[in-house]
Amino acid sequence: MERQSAPRIEGLPDRSITRFGERELREEGIRGVDGPLGMTAKARAFGPVLIVEAEGTGSEFERRPIRPDLPTIDLLFVQQGEFEYLDAGVWRPSRGPLMIAPSGLPNRVRVAGPWRFVVARIPREALLLHAPTLDDRVSIHEELTLSERSLAVLLSQSVQSEQAASEADARLIARTVLEMAGAVLRARQCGAWDLEDRQAGIRDRAFAMIRRDAADQGLDPERIAAGAGVSLRYLQEIFAAGGSSVAAELRKERARIARSLLQDPGSGGLGATEIALRSGFGSSASMRRALATFYRLGPSELRQRGGEQLASEGRGIYSGSSSN
Repeated sequence: MERQSAPRIEGLPDRSITRFGERELREEGIRGVDGPLGMTAKARAFGPVLIVEAEGTGSEFERRPIRPDLPTIDLLFVQQGEFEYLDAGVWRPSRGPLMIAPSGLPNRVRVAGPWRFVVARIPREALLLHAPTLDDRVSIHEELTLSERSLAVLLSQSVQSEQAASEADARLIARTVLEMAGAVLRARQCGAWDLEDRQAGIRDRAFAMIRRDAADQGLDPERIAAGAGVSLRYLQEIFAAGGSSVAAELRKERARIARSLLQDPGSGGLGATEIALRSGFGSSASMRRALATFYRLGPSELRQRGGEQLASEGRGIYSGSSSN
């Protein structure tokens, strides 16, 4: 599957430099309210990351994205000016230099004087490799940390430069932005939660998905991580702290299902291959390996033990009824 790229989503080639005048911005869903837009923008593409710098004079404008619900996150740094935004019919001032928000949100903004901002637009799936969870709410922050100031400088210098970027340059800039943006999101969105409680909740969601869907052959660690709302790397770290792995817990649950089917008298007519498929395994060989790992027995031995247990229970019931 092709990885998401913010420039590709916007229809821009990698390592491209694109300038937007008023006409191009209107085509992107941005228009002035009761007057000219008074805005220009420049965008540079670095791998999956799109960096945009926009500036203008005092104006009121409305953004109605032509592609709502974009699978990207914006980290926007206000470099000059202050703005107000319309929230449920009320104008609310925002003097914070950092806004974090899902891309594609409609909004209406007014600015009193000259203004300028720089934004990093990043695919959610790329950020999940660096931040365990992503909040879909808009957040505005009134003070910048040192690392946030450093990220803002990197974004500004990268987008303002006219120097062509080599493939190596683009990879390095993208990787640096992703790592720094991930650190910002971890601090801003996860810092208020207790780490142990947060990880326990993530682990519980993953186990619930394994128990519910293990028989589905399409279930894999990547899908489990997506269902838990975190990156696979972060989920693997949580499971590793408990001495296990996502794949091992999935195999264990599938082995349990297979054992239950093998010892169920109603499944006596099913062959090993059919039981393997019903348990979520791709083949009887993978099922045999899992049963040997977790139960140290093969399908025939487990089926035999199930029959012996049933016979023993039958004798017990018969003996009990005869003694009366």
